[in-house]
Amino acid sequence: MAPKKDRGPEDDNVIRFDFRDELKKQRGKQRRKEWILGLGAFSIVFAGGMLALNWPTLGSTSLTSSELTPKFSLAAETSSPRFELCGMIRRTCVVDGDTFWLEGEKIRIADIDTPEISEPKCDAEYQLGMKATHRLRDLLNEGAFEVRPIGNRDEDRFGRKLRVVVRGGQSLGDQLVSEGLARTWTGRRQPWC
Repeated sequence: MAPKKDRGPEDDNVIRFDFRDELKKQRGKQRRKEWILGLGAFSIVFAGGMLALNWPTLGSTSLTSSELTPKFSLAAETSSPRFELCGMIRRTCVVDGDTFWLEGEKIRIADIDTPEISEPKCDAEYQLGMKATHRLRDLLNEGAFEVRPIGNRDEDRFGRKLRVVVRGGQSLGDQLVSEGLARTWTGRRQPWC
């Protein structure tokens, strides 16, 4: 602020203040706040939209005739790939009782839920999860099968392809359920302990 030259004696005790600089600072702070709030609101709406796209819908487990078309089929091949338990390299292997890799594509068996082996809640869950894992490996190695899409979701939130695995018209997931190694998927996880 520049002092005024034409001051009178009564102005010696008065300090003049230029409000323009202060208003510019306040407007700048206000613009930053509005920008941050707008970005936050956009982020929330975007995240909500992504969640809605990946949210399971009720009744999506029923298959229509167009959904029964195999996305990937090993039936026409002369030899099926050999599945092992997954290690460091994950190309064609079994992760757990409801997840496996097939030629570099991670697949989640969409019609079942099996006990966790990576973060089990109790020893019984781990033991049953290991049995389901080994049984899935054995089932996949028994011969040709089809991998079919289900419902209106292609992938889950972890990027796994949601598929039903079928051999001879029967779901391998249903076979694991009948053997007591899995549950039919209801849309949410149930405790195993």
